[in-house]
Amino acid sequence: MINYTNGYFDLHTLFRVNGSAAYKSILFAIVSCVFYVFLHEYSNKHKSLNLRDEQNAFIDHPYPIAALIAAYTFLLSSKVNFSYNRFWEACTALHSMQSKWLDAGSSMAAFHLQSKAYEKVQPPSFGSHQEINDVVLERQRSTDTTTPERRMERINESINNSTTAPSKQSSKFGQFLMSKKKKIKKNLVVELPDVRLINAKKNSIGQIPRPKTRAFRRCSFTMNSADDMSSSGITISGRPKETLPSLFLQEGAHLVSLLSAVALSTLRNDIDGTESPLTEFVPGKVWPAFNSDNDPDMQRYGYHQSGFITRLRYVFDISRTKKERAIYNNARPFPVIGGISDREAQMLQSARGPTAKVALVNFWFNEFVIREHLHGSMGKVSGPIISRIQQYQSDGFLWYNSARKLSYIPFPFPHAQITTIFVLVSIFTLPVLMISFLGFWAGMIFNFFTALIFAGLNEVAKELEYPFRCMPNDLPLNLFQAQFNEALLTMFAGYHPDSWWEVNTDVLGDVSI
Repeated sequence: MINYTNGYFDLHTLFRVNGSAAYKSILFAIVSCVFYVFLHEYSNKHKSLNLRDEQNAFIDHPYPIAALIAAYTFLLSSKVNFSYNRFWEACTALHSMQSKWLDAGSSMAAFHLQSKAYEKVQPPSFGSHQEINDVVLERQRSTDTTTPERRMERINESINNSTTAPSKQSSKFGQFLMSKKKKIKKNLVVELPDVRLINAKKNSIGQIPRPKTRAFRRCSFTMNSADDMSSSGITISGRPKETLPSLFLQEGAHLVSLLSAVALSTLRNDIDGTESPLTEFVPGKVWPAFNSDNDPDMQRYGYHQSGFITRLRYVFDISRTKKERAIYNNARPFPVIGGISDREAQMLQSARGPTAKVALVNFWFNEFVIREHLHGSMGKVSGPIISRIQQYQSDGFLWYNSARKLSYIPFPFPHAQITTIFVLVSIFTLPVLMISFLGFWAGMIFNFFTALIFAGLNEVAKELEYPFRCMPNDLPLNLFQAQFNEALLTMFAGYHPDSWWEVNTDVLGDVSI
């Protein structure tokens, strides 16, 4: 997809050729103008074909041609409208699909934290201390971040970092995946902010009274110092003891990421029977380019084309062949958390058809959830609650098929055919209309731009008919997959950082429930 910014009358958009429907339509407008010149000169030499002489005119009145152009306008506008609907419906289906699958992964991780492996490190529950329900919890931040100057510094730092790569905070969840490439120093000590609990009853002036003593205080929690975390994490030999996400979370994130990657690869119509271009996801890496033409990583995968050749092939519609699309897609592999094994690739390749590939990964995930639930990986969470994971997964699969409908079912052929016919007809009827009312130069100018508009709108409709394939106006699927992976890494975040607290019974005293 071409990402552009709004400028002064958007004049900067006039100079882009690749992806432009205007430059693609210039050839039709030129052909129409050539016929306009020929018709003008021929009518001047042959009085029987004079279009301006009312007595000897070949056509008595140009209104029938105007009616033909008006009818074609309605036909073309309906096609453009349907194409826009297909494009936005594809966007909705794609985001809904990944949203549901992200819900499944997030719920699965939350259920897993209730298992026995985390019993001794779980935060305390408010339900176990009903005696402190008559207080109000208040959070405070350190003073250096609340000043306007400090807030402005943090905003400027965020803006500078967001233009190149994901924020450091979001990529911390996935740093364990880079352990094979470099040593990672982790500090999992949770530093909790100052929090006060105060009485909920307001005084007469509408302010909440603040007690001098605290019946509720925060306590820090160090995951590295827990003796029983070896059962829920992995200790790497030869390195300091550090806690990594459990194998359950790693495998669950991998399967959800693989499901999304395979679904996106089938939506952009990768060649069936060949291995899907999938690669290992690297957390914290710079986001893929919104416009694939500006992605330097494509050259590493063997995609080399000069800018002039790319524009020329686009204008003459040569870049949409099956071979060209295969080369283009192979240079844009989808990243998968944890990579993809040879056996996974082999089974996916043997699955026949796009639906079978996605259904296979969907089956792997469902079987994994059921097996782990039966063996206690999700604690004492009841079966009906666990079934919400399957429900989210099923909803995502439903949205995938909705997107697949737009990818594999073309725009209706009768409508596309008759629109193409009238594009060609308008090329030769517009000059007749222009010569009848305007002078030579004025008629040529109006004829050029009118033909350009008609042919351009038809090209716009053709670009929007297939939202997943018509590069460079296709949806940025690689960017969506990378952002989806970063969102999945939040499954490894663990409990809320302010979840550990303790009750000061000396201050609270005896409270009846």
